[in-house]
Order: sequence, then C-alpha cells, then structure tokens
Amino acid sequence: MTVMKHVGKVGEKPCVILVREILGNPAQNIAPELDNCLVVETSNLAESDHDALMNVVQSAEGQQAHDIMEVLNRRQFNDGSNMLTSLHQNRKINKVSVDMVVMTPTPSDILPLREVNLEIRKKVNGSNPPLSREVDPATLNESVVNPATPADTVDPGTTEDVAAGLLTQAEILEEDAAAFLADSKAKRAEAYALNPELKPKRGPGRPPKED
Repeated sequence: MTVMKHVGKVGEKPCVILVREILGNPAQNIAPELDNCLVVETSNLAESDHDALMNVVQSAEGQQAHDIMEVLNRRQFNDGSNMLTSLHQNRKINKVSVDMVVMTPTPSDILPLREVNLEIRKKVNGSNPPLSREVDPATLNESVVNPATPADTVDPGTTEDVAAGLLTQAEILEEDAAAFLADSKAKRAEAYALNPELKPKRGPGRPPKED
C-alpha cells in the first residue's frame, strides 16, 4: 500500500500540510507556535492548481521533504508563478490548530497531527517514552513521520529556499498580529465609549498615547 506524506484533512476537508508545526524564527523575534500548523485546503483550489500541487506532493522530492513548503518554494504553477508565493498571495494558506488536522498517509489510516508531531519530537530528541493510547504504533510508519534532521532536509544550495519559506511564515504571523492588534484597539475604544471612566487619565505634560 502506498504511503503518502503531507496529506490530511481539516475537519472533513482534504488538505496539504505545508508545515506540521510553526517553529518560529528567533532572528526575527517570531515565537514558535507548536500548537499551530499551515495547511492548504485543496478543495479551494482551481483544478489546474490542485493537480499541479498534488503532483509536487506525490513527487519523489516532495515525499523526501520534511515539510512540503520547502519544495513548493522551488516549483511553479502552470502560469509560471511561484507556488508558495501564489498560494500565500491568494490567501490559500491557513494557519490552524494542529488539533483540527489529521494526517491520512493511506486511505485506511488516520493520524492526529498533534500525536504525529509528538512522536517525531521524541525520535529527534532521542527519547522513547510509551506511545499515546490514541495512536496505534503500527500506523506510525517511518516514511510518514520521518524524523529528519536539518542536515537531512537542507541540501547545499537550498538554504535560500528555506529562508524564503521562513519569510512566508513570518508574513503570515505578522498579518495575524496586525489583525489581533486592530481588534484589540476596536474593543478598547468600544469599552471607553461605554464607560469613559475606564479611560486612563493622562498626566500633565505627557504626550498623548495611542488608545
């Protein structure tokens, strides 16, 4: 039976899992978000883009990659656009909780993404505690949860591709942060409008602060 990496479901919707967990980027002060992953819901793609994406996922290069995002940054859609950039700009990449995602390496296997990530972390860290009862050890096929190290996954000459992938993750996180900040300001303004007494009093001589 053929085993396929990087494919799964968000709820009942089929998806490609671009990044199993967001590792962050200390150099850019981006904290890791191990509870979140990046996915593309394949049912939301045009037929030609869907087929092109799945061809990359099913390719030998795609199946050898630790995260398929690395490969997409080197491939193009039929119109010549960079796959990763196009998916990001067209808002096809979604950040969702790992608890919402399952991996489907075969038609009969369903693996909760959180459990897969946990098992990979155990293997990479050299520990081997008992598996969760929610996961059948027999389904944790090595080719599905390949605990590759950075040395295994980043060949000479691919550093720029990985860096570009990290920048895409950074842009997604920055967009989320901007949306959260705008929502916070709107709620604060609404609270002050309902009860002006809650608004902080500014001391004399202080420059006005943004609410």
